[in-house]
Amino acid sequence: MRMIDLYLSLPWLFLLLMARAMPAAERLAAVSITITFALLGLLGWAAPARVVRAGAQSLRNADFVLQARASGCRGLRLLFAHVLPNLAPVLRAQFWISIPVYILTEASLGLLGLGVAEPLPSWGNLLRGLASYSPALSGPWALTPVLLLFVVVSCLHLTFPGRDFST
Repeated sequence: MRMIDLYLSLPWLFLLLMARAMPAAERLAAVSITITFALLGLLGWAAPARVVRAGAQSLRNADFVLQARASGCRGLRLLFAHVLPNLAPVLRAQFWISIPVYILTEASLGLLGLGVAEPLPSWGNLLRGLASYSPALSGPWALTPVLLLFVVVSCLHLTFPGRDFST
């Protein structure tokens, strides 16, 4: 938990900015996309890990886990047969919540010119053209990348699998 608290206390967007601003990160498009997504994965695990740990802690003294322990189930079998299937909704929710966060982070990096390199399309590369007012004033079609980013992120927040709309 101390490692998770350390990761959450660091401003990881600034760490991403520093790592992507290195000259070696801008050589090839494939290298830039690999570095960007590897950094997003390495620095974005802490918040979902806390939620998953809290879910696992709540299952530790659940009746079915105590029953499995009493019947001789130990270690990895207890984890894979009883705990992980009951953590699946939490894992799925954390996955679907993390995707829009990573999309917006990549768009922020790309808007600053530190995201995926130019030949490859990305949200940040599309939004970089709107850094000044002149493209936005030239016509409403220039705002299409912003509107599409809003629609994609909103849809991912509102319609992830497993969401219960009956309540």
